[in-house]
Amino acid sequence: MKLNEESYKWSVNHLHKESDTDLFPKPYELQVVKDKEAKLIELCKDLDIDSYKWRPARRFIIPKDNTSYRVATQLDIFDSILLGAIVKEFGHLIENRRVNEYEEVVFSYRFKPTEAGVLYSNKKAWSSFWESCRSEALNYEYVVMCDISDFYNQIYLHTIENQLGVCGFTPVLIRLIKNLIVSITQRNSRGIPVGPHVFHLFAEMSLIPIDNSFITRGIKFKRYADDMVFFCSTEKEARIRINQVAEILDKQQRLVLQNQKTNIYNKSQFIDKCRSMLTEEAGAQTEKDLISIIDTYADGDSYTKVRINDISDDDLAKISKVDVVVLLDGYLKVEKPKYEKIRWLYRRLAQIGLAHAVDYSIDNFDALIPAINDVCLYLNSCAENYESDWKNIGDKVLALLKDEIVESNQFYKISLLSLFVYNAELNHFHELIKMFDSANGAVKREILLASLNHDSEDWIRELKESFPLNDNWAKRAYLLASENMPREEREFFFKGVKVGLQRDDIMEHVIIS
Repeated sequence: MKLNEESYKWSVNHLHKESDTDLFPKPYELQVVKDKEAKLIELCKDLDIDSYKWRPARRFIIPKDNTSYRVATQLDIFDSILLGAIVKEFGHLIENRRVNEYEEVVFSYRFKPTEAGVLYSNKKAWSSFWESCRSEALNYEYVVMCDISDFYNQIYLHTIENQLGVCGFTPVLIRLIKNLIVSITQRNSRGIPVGPHVFHLFAEMSLIPIDNSFITRGIKFKRYADDMVFFCSTEKEARIRINQVAEILDKQQRLVLQNQKTNIYNKSQFIDKCRSMLTEEAGAQTEKDLISIIDTYADGDSYTKVRINDISDDDLAKISKVDVVVLLDGYLKVEKPKYEKIRWLYRRLAQIGLAHAVDYSIDNFDALIPAINDVCLYLNSCAENYESDWKNIGDKVLALLKDEIVESNQFYKISLLSLFVYNAELNHFHELIKMFDSANGAVKREILLASLNHDSEDWIRELKESFPLNDNWAKRAYLLASENMPREEREFFFKGVKVGLQRDDIMEHVIIS
């Protein structure tokens, strides 16, 4: 079975537009894909996916706040391209099962890909969900809010298989998707990966029978992912509804409600809750000004990068460094930091590349660790716009890498090291080399990629003999880093590597080309 060439092209555009996940630094290989897209597509269009074997994914423990974590997955870069192409070509089969009633009921991850590479084209689905909930609540006296405990990790593999079949996926595609999930969960019967964008659609698919059960029973509800809101006329009805929902979840898929997040609100309490969840309404003036600038210069697209030079001086003057610091302090330096708001703010600042929070981020790094990836992506976005001393920033980042908290978590390390990969101004490569020999594959990969910013030919040469001992992720980084070798030496090395490559090692063939 072969996929359409256009599906691969769309998937490549999707990765350029949205990256492979919101949780990890953007894979460096995407730069190669951009430069060698024609070569990649040429290899893809003849790929027989029936016998394709997925590559090893990476899994890291990623913080949600100071005390809770999630296990997040990053697929091999070509696996991301292939899975994206499959979803582009067949995702409509899932969306077609979400009946008309869903339009005003289920707001999350509606499959509607655009030519530009956006997978879920409703950019304001989260806000629409809360606005719709607030409007509906005006007609009721009580509201129940709940979500499913550890949802992604509790989805049964057989539920995914069954629902793919009901949607109309072919046996080849079902087996392929099942094999990917099994390879990541180590043959566990429960759980789908957290991280890759396309898996949101499979999670939504698993809830279709539950949505249908609510609709069939005439239960008034709205849902965003596993956040569910039920509307009731009396408090007694609200308590009955919790029992009904718990029973449906159990009988359908042995899912359970999260006790801490199951609450009954009266009308006014819930409307206040909606207001607090709507960023545009709840935010300070600085947030509103950020939103206004993004709406003006990026048409409100949360994935479009805005060049700071394109923003007028008058608009930039609306957001001062003091305002940004005060806003961050208000979210961070409280009894219970608001990390969701902090992440949101860093993403918006990164979209513009506004450097006002660079020094603050380094000085308050320990407290910001639960938002570490968004902080690091933000710092990378400011590489061209930060006017102070990057060497001083680099020194502080190196000190952070030796901190016991950072040492305890591989994801913290690769996030910080990504700063040296994507910002050539951080001229500290001699210090990174000192870490290399004792590092694991994930850290070695980042150091190898950082070497591309420096004259590292002799150091790279010394690592040739150990190339076969690396994992796939570090091997690809070494292939990329070998760009610093003299041409003839590099080509001779590549000739030896190609002997061991298979037809399906498409990303390696593209890098070597």
